[in-house]
Amino acid sequence: MTEKEKQHEKDVRQAKALFARWFAKYPTVPNPTDINSRAKFNFAVEIGYDNLSLMLRFRKSNVKRTGYPYPWTQAEYWLEVFSDEN
Repeated sequence: MTEKEKQHEKDVRQAKALFARWFAKYPTVPNPTDINSRAKFNFAVEIGYDNLSLMLRFRKSNVKRTGYPYPWTQAEYWLEVFSDEN
């Protein structure tokens, strides 16, 4: 595995953990990277610009053109994950 691939895998894990953190707190509030509410603003301040930027990169990459490779950027994914844990 190349260094670039290793970094990508690390970024994927980190972004997924950040999305998990958001959706654990706010399970029905989509798009945590759209700073249009007090909760989203507070979360952005809490995690910092670099982490918010990382989340945004993966959310914006999860499109039809790329085959939706990151389902964990969507609230529906976490609702299912969290419901399976109960």
